Amino acid sequence: MNKLLAALAALPLATFAAAPAHAIGVTLGEGFIPGSAVTEDFSSGVDAVGSWSPSVGYAFADLSGEHVLPFSVDTGRYAFVTAGLSPVTLTLAGDMQYFGLLWGTIDNYNTISFYNDGVLVASYTGTDIAALAGVPDTGSAVVYANFWASAGEVFDTVVFASTQNSFEFDNVRVAPTPLPAALGLFGSAIVGMGAFGLRRRRTA
Repeated sequence: MNKLLAALAALPLATFAAAPAHAIGVTLGEGFIPGSAVTEDFSSGVDAVGSWSPSVGYAFADLSGEHVLPFSVDTGRYAFVTAGLSPVTLTLAGDMQYFGLLWGTIDNYNTISFYNDGVLVASYTGTDIAALAGVPDTGSAVVYANFWASAGEVFDTVVFASTQNSFEFDNVRVAPTPLPAALGLFGSAIVGMGAFGLRRRRTA
């Protein structure tokens, strides 16, 4: 996925926002990476960012019918959650304020939700992310999504759900880093958008 990430890094970082009460904002693009971030690209077989329950599925982008991205730009291993596995819970190593992932193909039947001590902090659907990115939610677009907890908020669990084929993702990052002031350089300050629900697609 290095070629795609390099291309994404060249794009301007669009800044969006979350609900005032349960605030997790969203930025799209590779413009900022927290210095304390830990990354999992699913190629090493080591769960660097936390523990998965049940385990996510894995596939390679160069297999016919199983590509999260066009295999001309990505031939690496990626993770997916199918309707049969859904939901899958990622338990993080501690309280976090940042979570990023390459959302492989954005579908309207995928959902990503953030919890702190079992309490829902925020949830986004593929439709929500597609609307923010200005792309369709029908499995034809790819975006790197960065989720930031606002001041005073943390999360310790991320839940991936899909009501159809699968929710594909790669290059997951987590960090305990607070929302950086530098993010303001890439767009307007985080403003309001509610806690949402989500769903997604793909073949196992």
